Amino acid sequence: MPVAVLLKHLGNLTANKVLAAGSADVTAVCERIQDETALKKAKTHPFNILVASENYKRGHGNRSKLKWDPDRELVQALDCAFSRSISTVEPTGKRFLVAVDVSSSLSSVTHGSSISSVAVAAAMCLVIAQTEPDAQIVVFSEGSVRPCAVSSDMTFMQVAAQLIQTPGGSTDCALPITWASENDKTVDVFIIFTNNQTFGRENPADTLKTYRQVSAT
Repeated sequence: MPVAVLLKHLGNLTANKVLAAGSADVTAVCERIQDETALKKAKTHPFNILVASENYKRGHGNRSKLKWDPDRELVQALDCAFSRSISTVEPTGKRFLVAVDVSSSLSSVTHGSSISSVAVAAAMCLVIAQTEPDAQIVVFSEGSVRPCAVSSDMTFMQVAAQLIQTPGGSTDCALPITWASENDKTVDVFIIFTNNQTFGRENPADTLKTYRQVSAT
């Protein structure tokens, strides 16, 4: 069974006792989803593993009545698979600025999924920090942008905790671009994570266009 399909059906397999605690089948599945070669061959992105992991840990389906008791070994294997899958992501070599909007509650669930906003932001920050050699991560809210101490040797939970501890405020998605311009940051790729509407005076698209014209990037 392909890794992607296996990840998708872990809850179903556990609920129907196909994967019984302590069984050889559980051991085999754990080895399979942690296999870096299999992950790379399947082109399984770390974020897809995060979604599968969070869905499995929840212990029930998103829209169905299916319920299960998450297996401890499988949970640990999913956490390990997420970390290992980051090494399969190929770097672009571009200069990144990743900005996370902390103006509202990051504990809210991302629209159309069962994953919290902080989990999405933390996962992608960690992937980029470990993959791209020239990447800076900042948080923004209430008219300010602040560097965020996220490094490639941190764990997913450490990154999430780092994001949560930042106080919130109003949302202005043009702020990170303005900050880059004012601080002479050369950026090829801006990635802005927000779970809110932008209420700033400047349109982020217009601000980005101006930045590109001035910086010639």
